[in-house]
Amino acid sequence: MKALLVAEDDNTINAILPALKETGAEPIVYRWLLKALDNVEEIAPDVVILSTAEYPRHWKTFVQFTKSGIGGVVPKVILYNARAMDNAEKEKARSLGVFGMFGSLDAAGIEELKNYLNGKSGPSYGVMFGGAKIEFVFTNPKSDCLVTGSVRKYSNGRIEFESDIPALVKNIVAGDTIERATFGENKIYKHVGAKVLSNGKTLELKLT
Repeated sequence: MKALLVAEDDNTINAILPALKETGAEPIVYRWLLKALDNVEEIAPDVVILSTAEYPRHWKTFVQFTKSGIGGVVPKVILYNARAMDNAEKEKARSLGVFGMFGSLDAAGIEELKNYLNGKSGPSYGVMFGGAKIEFVFTNPKSDCLVTGSVRKYSNGRIEFESDIPALVKNIVAGDTIERATFGENKIYKHVGAKVLSNGKTLELKLT
């Protein structure tokens, strides 16, 4: 099992590495999140442990990308939250399909991490629509930027999607065609296209 640890702080790394090795994982450590993002497809980790307090602006983008299946492997993502999350952040973690979270590096926190790695604890988060967990990520057809975000509604192939960075979708209008997208339903991923039906507070899309 490959375990990618993304953290800058030495104390965080030194506390988590022994737990990874103890559970039989092959640890790979990156201190720069953007460098880890560039290489995650090549690494193809089975598990990602990400320190959110050290990357407060970018952890959501990293999680969305790794969970999209673009790299061919969909890892379990476990968040280490040195700083407690507010309710909005917890909801975002759920919508992104985070497997679990732990909040300390003491004995209890590390034991919680090991339980996730050993399969003793199941997933703690996930947003469901009609009994199915839905994920969506796509490439803006006009700018070629990767767009990540949350599925707010899903029914009969129609998606209401809220971008993590609204500026990345401002140039998209009704009638546009998205050719490069990944749709996930209960961790089964496929490449799809989509037709833009409207662009207001959310993007309304029809999968094609």
